[in-house]
Amino acid sequence: MSATHPPGKEKAAPGANRAAANKNQEHAKPTAAPTAGKRSFDPAALESLRARLPEYLQACGVELRKNGSRLVAKCPVHNDSEPSFAVFPNGKNCGCFPCDFQGDVFAVSEWMGRASTFPEAVQDVAATLGVNIPDSTAGTATRPATPPQWAPKPAVPFMLSDVDRAKIDAAKLAWTDAFHGGDEIIDRIAESLGFTRETLRYASWGECGLGISNGWLCYIYPQGLKWRNPDPNGNSRFVWLVGKALEPWRSERLRLPAVRTAYLCEGESDAMALIQAGLEDGDDTAVVSSPGTSFSPAWAPMFAGKRVVLCFDLDQPGQAASAKVAELLAPLAASVSIWEGVIQ
Repeated sequence: MSATHPPGKEKAAPGANRAAANKNQEHAKPTAAPTAGKRSFDPAALESLRARLPEYLQACGVELRKNGSRLVAKCPVHNDSEPSFAVFPNGKNCGCFPCDFQGDVFAVSEWMGRASTFPEAVQDVAATLGVNIPDSTAGTATRPATPPQWAPKPAVPFMLSDVDRAKIDAAKLAWTDAFHGGDEIIDRIAESLGFTRETLRYASWGECGLGISNGWLCYIYPQGLKWRNPDPNGNSRFVWLVGKALEPWRSERLRLPAVRTAYLCEGESDAMALIQAGLEDGDDTAVVSSPGTSFSPAWAPMFAGKRVVLCFDLDQPGQAASAKVAELLAPLAASVSIWEGVIQ
């Protein structure tokens, strides 16, 4: 790979913002007393609809397929190159990790923009499945003069459990032992991905680096462990074993005072390819990656004052992500370019 042409890209499902809260499950009790005209539905009917979540998704055009005990699909909300959306084994809940979404069939209806309230979601699901589910209205159907006030849901910071933190530490230790102990798995990883041992050694530096879990390579984030499935016929190319990406991969490099230029890649192996090509050959350059095309607006300040080069795929999702990220970074970065095309 040359320094001006991206290698074959790793595709994880990007990162997109959470589109809707699971209102019917997560809201606190309303502080206002019940009022006349409040819509309610038969609990048994609601439970019956929840159990038909896979059927509802398929009716909405989501192509589900079996993957172990789960059903998986490409996310219906964000541009997804690999299945990152899953229906959980109980068949009544689903989620998309990059979108930070999890909920039941009614939450999905709101998340996909088919409804804006829980009653609308119930009616949408029922209509889609061809079910008549009348609501039971107490008293006269009039709108309350003052809508109920929902108690605010406190923000809870994402924290790894001690067990999950131990998994990350074990992956780091397994990598160190294998690398310095001459384990042949390092050579197999290098050959499989087309990297030298020196590139692997360099890329494993720092808090965000490389590890070994389940017998193969994984990418370590400060709050996550992303495993690369070595089986080319596997149903899922990447699996988050622990946590999620709260920062770009190798983000600690961006905090070095001397760094003036940052290359942002679409996937960890792309970043390693640029490292092997010699683009991070001094203290003034950082090569980092997002987990696929996802990029959180909260990451933008990390690139403030830097010359940023976006190295996303040349396909439609990659170019769409480049445009979105460039718009986010333009007010903060010294400059933003997409390979050779300076846009700001």
